[in-house]
Amino acid sequence: MAIPRRVFIGLAGAAALVRPAFAADKVTAGTLGGQAPLWPFYIATHKGFFTAQNLDVEISFAQSGAAVTQQLTAGSFDVALSVGINDPIHAIDKGASVAIVRIVGNAAPYVLIGKKGLKTIADLKGKTVCIGSAADMTTIYFKRMAAAGGLKDGDYTVLSAGVGAARYAALKAGVADAAVVLPPVNFQAEKAGFVTIAFAPDYVKDLPFTGMAVFKPWANAHVEIVKRVLAATDASIAWFADPAHRSEAVDLLVQTAHATKEDAAASYDMLRRVRYFEPTSKVSRAKLQNLINEERRAGNIGPTLTADRLVMPGVTELTD
Repeated sequence: MAIPRRVFIGLAGAAALVRPAFAADKVTAGTLGGQAPLWPFYIATHKGFFTAQNLDVEISFAQSGAAVTQQLTAGSFDVALSVGINDPIHAIDKGASVAIVRIVGNAAPYVLIGKKGLKTIADLKGKTVCIGSAADMTTIYFKRMAAAGGLKDGDYTVLSAGVGAARYAALKAGVADAAVVLPPVNFQAEKAGFVTIAFAPDYVKDLPFTGMAVFKPWANAHVEIVKRVLAATDASIAWFADPAHRSEAVDLLVQTAHATKEDAAASYDMLRRVRYFEPTSKVSRAKLQNLINEERRAGNIGPTLTADRLVMPGVTELTD
């Protein structure tokens, strides 16, 4: 799948930190396009954390996690900076030379929004709900939420539409009654008269949401570079977590993701409240196993996949 938009970043905008005196190492990276959960990578770029690790990171944005993972599996990307963690899991289960090196998002900040008159999840019986795809994280999260609201498969119709902005577009066009989106899209929807029905972290607390993955042949040849990408990410998340940086972080999302200042501020507060970003590069074996169990129940992976097969020895630090 073609990547629609490319941005070259890493060395530019790095005046906040000291520039190394020798040539930076080039990293070709992919991720999903412009929403609040990508904040650490906007920070790593514009606050100089990539540069401080002597990295020149070229990032391409795609419209789905499957598209990012496809490019990673083919070796077109060295790193998928942030992707729905189930996408590399599916690829690894099928034999792809890919490995997960970090959890980025601890819990999906998904917001279920809908047309006026809808108040609860139970109100979606007989309605159409727009998700990402049948095999991505929106499905797992929404099914958990639906079950908590007393709904089962067949009580509602599912429409697949890629990223959150596309799901919101389907809702606005009237082809869906509700949609699962990410901030700041939910705040834009509220202003347009749509309602918030439910918030995923209130229903799902035991599954990782997004992760960083690498193309193993490249990563095996560049272990130290991978570790520096992880270090830059850790530093960026720590910067985001400091409330003293709230105003600057908000301005950065306005600049990079074209959010309004009000929506960016609300997104910042939401992500900090749910402790969305994993603060270290340590990866929970238990969380990975929880996700493997969910994917196996959904029929998305085979019976032999283990947490150890998902990660990269010497780089990924598994805990518990």
